[in-house]
Amino acid sequence: MRQTRLKNRQLKIPARAKINWALDVLGKMPDGYHSLEMVMQTISLADQVTLTQSPGEDAVSSSAPLPGGAGNLALAAWLLLKKRCNLEQGLDIYIEKNIPVAAGLGGGSADAAAVFLGANRLFGLGLDHRQLAELALPLGADIPFCLLGRAALARGKGEILQPFGPVPRQWLVLVNPGIPLSTALVFRNYSLPENRPKADIETLKEALLRGEAEGIAPLMFNALEETAQALCPQISEIKRDLRSLGLQPLLSGSGPTVFAPAQSRAAAARAAAVLCGRWPFVEIAYTL
Repeated sequence: MRQTRLKNRQLKIPARAKINWALDVLGKMPDGYHSLEMVMQTISLADQVTLTQSPGEDAVSSSAPLPGGAGNLALAAWLLLKKRCNLEQGLDIYIEKNIPVAAGLGGGSADAAAVFLGANRLFGLGLDHRQLAELALPLGADIPFCLLGRAALARGKGEILQPFGPVPRQWLVLVNPGIPLSTALVFRNYSLPENRPKADIETLKEALLRGEAEGIAPLMFNALEETAQALCPQISEIKRDLRSLGLQPLLSGSGPTVFAPAQSRAAAARAAAVLCGRWPFVEIAYTL
């Protein structure tokens, strides 16, 4: 993540969303979590997080409603870091929200990652990626990836990362129905089918490395899509709308955001212009 220092006591950092080109569920772990295999990539859509050193209490605020107290991942990240490094200073966190909440785009995880990275720099803590990722994992399985900020294969709960790239830019259309969808709820309702399709992770990775949009779309996969659609029927409507425009859609994460790669920025913009009157959140973005 690129960080911008404003002055000695303040730092602004983007918290970038992610998409899942592939999300496969392999089974359940002994601790009850699902074992996953994913292809994840950071995209240009981002919240903006401003961190300000404070002599007083720790605080978090936002341009949009967010969970309060330690239930807020950004504040929880700071409190963990503060305890780990025995810091006495306070931190004021302000989040300018651009990523929809509970949308399958990793917005909360991205905000937490931005706090870890930004506070590490702001307070001169000198922690490396491995140390930050180990600290972050109990808060959320997507946070280690968000700390990485690039394309990666992810396994386990999502914390076992194998970065790859550089990956040629892909333009995307993102559509969200404006209805939050809980990741926990989707996984609670998911059951592993006996005869199920599987993601071709390695072939997808190679297509991404070649930058072949026409080769990427047929390989996109999300095992949670059917379950999420049953909980949020608007996902199916969004997919129909995108297909009617000649695009191949896929649910990102546990949803309800749907994305579709486009051949160019102009093609993405044309599709977004058609859909923006129908859905409350329509954006074009690109992969990083």
